[in-house]
Parts: sequence; structure tokens; C-alpha cells
Amino acid sequence: MDKFVQTVLGPVAKEDMGITLPHEHLFNDLSNCVDEPFYPYSTFIADKKVSPSIAYGLRYDPYCNADNMSEKDVDDVEAEVRNLMSVGGKTLVDATGSRSIGRNVPKMVEIAKRTGLNVIASTGLYLSKFETEEKMLRPAEVIAAEYDHDLNQGMDGTEVKAGLIGELGVSPLFTPGEHNNLRAGALAWQQNKHISINIHMPGWLRYGDEVLDIMLDEMKVDPKKLSLAHSDPSGEDPDYQRRLLDRGVFLEFDMIAQDISFPKEGMGPSVMETLDVIVKLIKDGYEDQLVLSHDVFLKQMYTKNGGNGFIFAPTVFLSLLRQKGIDEQVVHKLCIENPANLLA
Repeated sequence: MDKFVQTVLGPVAKEDMGITLPHEHLFNDLSNCVDEPFYPYSTFIADKKVSPSIAYGLRYDPYCNADNMSEKDVDDVEAEVRNLMSVGGKTLVDATGSRSIGRNVPKMVEIAKRTGLNVIASTGLYLSKFETEEKMLRPAEVIAAEYDHDLNQGMDGTEVKAGLIGELGVSPLFTPGEHNNLRAGALAWQQNKHISINIHMPGWLRYGDEVLDIMLDEMKVDPKKLSLAHSDPSGEDPDYQRRLLDRGVFLEFDMIAQDISFPKEGMGPSVMETLDVIVKLIKDGYEDQLVLSHDVFLKQMYTKNGGNGFIFAPTVFLSLLRQKGIDEQVVHKLCIENPANLLA
């Protein structure tokens, strides 16, 4: 197989990837970072089970609710995956690359076997506040060797191999440990150049130039194998986004239709705001460097709880792009060709 992606059930040919979501979370667990209620009303929803009846409050204070942040149920995940597959979805990246945020290899394998979805697992330390700065500041070569093991031998005591390095965490503090972790990811990539790297960006800030200075200029990562996650909020800064794209990387618009306000970070852009940004970038010639996803990581985002699950981008969002005059060839690139070129 010339070009392929490594899934939890083995390699899949690039041409067989089909509609691909490059940044989701099937199984993550954020129980260790539940926040205190941010607003007075939040105390009324903090202890409730996630359901459509409290969607109004979770939309503006998602991290106050323990159930929202807890480990995901296999049957619930299967239902969301089957929704995706019913509209043609074939491949999904679980960007949960670290056990600190709940990477669960057996459950990823179970979902892949139950549904037939191509599930790509990830390897990568996340934000320093989850991992500890001490762990992130170990020699980059040591961390890189752990990533290489996950990619070539197997993750967490299994023979199931990761197929992506990421999502490597960059926080608003952009700590020394997070700098070091980027270099570790790049070192691992140098031994696995068919693999792509995904970087968690603090979307409301402008760290992209510094990140690319490290990854491209210093560490010599191929920009065609590098994607910057959570690009949606920086769509309000077109000069910034074009500057990053001009360096050859992919921008990942992976907050499509989230419609969530994160009290300590910012408000996710609306569907129409992101739509307009992407249309302009396409018209400016960047159609080969854009990928779309949802970053489903909270239970409130499931369709059964009033969210959009994994199906909004491949259905509604692509239809809105067509309505804006984007032709079918470009739509095909956004949901099939571009993620395949990035990942395989």
C-alpha cells in the first residue's frame, strides 16, 4: 500500500478513506477539570445529567457540569458514529492522544468493530495543566520515543498503533513544557514522515507564528503534514490566517456549529461566521489547505442531547457552502481529498 492511514484495526488505503472528520473525540474524560459554576444560574445545572432540558445553560457554562465532562458511554458513541455513517462518513480521527484526558484504546477498537468506521487513534501529550509541567519537560528525545512506540509498536500495552501525532497542546500560557512537547512531536515525526501532526491551538489567541517557527523553521516538519486545530475563532483575523496558510500548513476548522461559550476563553463563532471565513479563504486560493470537523468532546454535543454530533459538517455545512457558490469539486476537497492528503 503506497499511501495509507493507520487505523485501530490496521492500515486503510488513502483512496478508501472517504468522508473524513480529522478532529473528534470518541472517548475522552475531562473529569479532573470540572470548573466551579461560573454564573449564578450554573449551580442549578452543575449536578444534573446532561439532557436537552439543560442545554440552554451548558451552552454558556459547559465545564461546570460533571456529567458533561465525564467518560463517554460506548453505546452513546456508537449511536453518534452510526449517524455519521448514515450520511456517508467513513473515517474519523480520535484526537485524544493522551491518557491524561482519557484515551481509551480498547473502546476505540470496540467502536471500529461494531460499526466499521475507520478510527484513527492519536499519540501526544496535551496541555501542561493536564500532564504536569514536570512530565512535559522531560528530554524531548524521551517523549519522542514514547510517541514512536505508540506509532510503531502499540499504545498502552496493546498492539494497536496510533496513526497521528497529536493533539499536542498549546495553552494560553504556552509553557516551556508545551514548547518542549512540540519539539518532541517533531522529533517523532522525523522518524515517521508519513504521519501528520495536529496541534491544539488556543483559538482566541495568536500563537500560530511562534508555533510554526518551531515546527517548520527549527524542526523542519513538512508543512503539508501539519494542521493547526481550533482555527475557527481566529477567522476574525484574516491577515493572521493567510499568513499561516502562506507557510503551507493546514488550518483545521473543527468547531463547526459548536455554538458554545467558554467563559475563560471566548465564544465560538457562529456557523455563518465560519462559513463566510471559509468561503473567502477558498476564493483567495487556499482550498487545498482547509479541513472541517466538530471537535465533539462534551456530552452536550451529542444529537440525543440537542447537539449536532458528527453529522453537521458533512450535511448542513457542506450544503451551505454549495449555496454560497462553492462548486462540488471544492466541496469534495474539503471533506475527502484534503483530510486524506493531510493524514495519509
